[in-house]
Amino acid sequence: MKSPRSHSRPPLRALALTLALVAASPALAAPDGYLGVYLVDEADGKQGALVEEVAPGSPAAAAGLRKGDRVLACDGKATPHGKALIAHLLAGSPDQALALRVSRDGWERTLEVRLARKPGQSAPAPRVPGPAAPTERGFLGVFLRDGPAGEAVVDQVTEGSPAAKAGLQVGDAVLAVDGKKVADPSGLIEALGSRGPGTKAVLTVRRGGAIGRDLQVEVTLGRREAQARTPTPRAEPTRPQPTPAPSERRPGWIGVALLDEDGKGPLKVEDVQASSPAERFGVRPGDTILAVDKTDVRTVEQFSKAMDGKFAGDVVTLRIERDGWRSEVRVTLGARQ
Repeated sequence: MKSPRSHSRPPLRALALTLALVAASPALAAPDGYLGVYLVDEADGKQGALVEEVAPGSPAAAAGLRKGDRVLACDGKATPHGKALIAHLLAGSPDQALALRVSRDGWERTLEVRLARKPGQSAPAPRVPGPAAPTERGFLGVFLRDGPAGEAVVDQVTEGSPAAKAGLQVGDAVLAVDGKKVADPSGLIEALGSRGPGTKAVLTVRRGGAIGRDLQVEVTLGRREAQARTPTPRAEPTRPQPTPAPSERRPGWIGVALLDEDGKGPLKVEDVQASSPAERFGVRPGDTILAVDKTDVRTVEQFSKAMDGKFAGDVVTLRIERDGWRSEVRVTLGARQ
């Protein structure tokens, strides 16, 4: 039996190229346990301990931690900022296993890391003093994926972002920044990471795949909407549009085929219809749907029941899992076709 579904487009490989950058401090388990990351010093971050660097070959690298990840908890204890995570690590010892709850681009997953004995030099080597980095990173407004050769390929362009204004398109491969080659998404993030809002950069972009053409695209980095100033309130609040009568509304439509195992679950996305809300929001075959509007679902029947009474234009919140990562996504339903 098949049924529909949806979700907001999540980048698995890349960051949205904007992070608050403050002086980094090393996070090491003491006296002998070693994790191998540098953390951004955000005492009032309240969004997890932000990883600024991961030492090659370290326990953190082996566990899959990446630059830009936020550690939300350690062994079930909240870590709202770097100092909180360090406090948990201080009690660590070599070969001790820790469960780190990690957030990456809106997706969450628990990673198990096994601490090691501290090497001769702790964590990444200190940086050579240089020009002060900006306190705020510039915002480009793209999500990235790995291309066939590992290159940074644009997977999504945020509407109204600096990338959109500069003409970047889905499928563009970014090969260089200001003439300096970037080999992969991480390289692009690093190349733009030290630039603040208002900074200009020239991106060398290949459009059209291996037989396409190279373009020079100039972009001016902006500021992420959440970091911009709060807009001045209007003199009169906007009046919401009246909700149409139920008889005038069309049934909600997501556009996926679902499959459960013998009516027991888990509930898998078997197929996604072209041009459907599911496709627009980035749902992929193989995704697992865990809940609809906080209601757990494991079967097609449970999903259909949770979607009863939903109309085109309604917003539902889906909890989905992909490759061990979980995320909640708000989806606007379309009109059933």
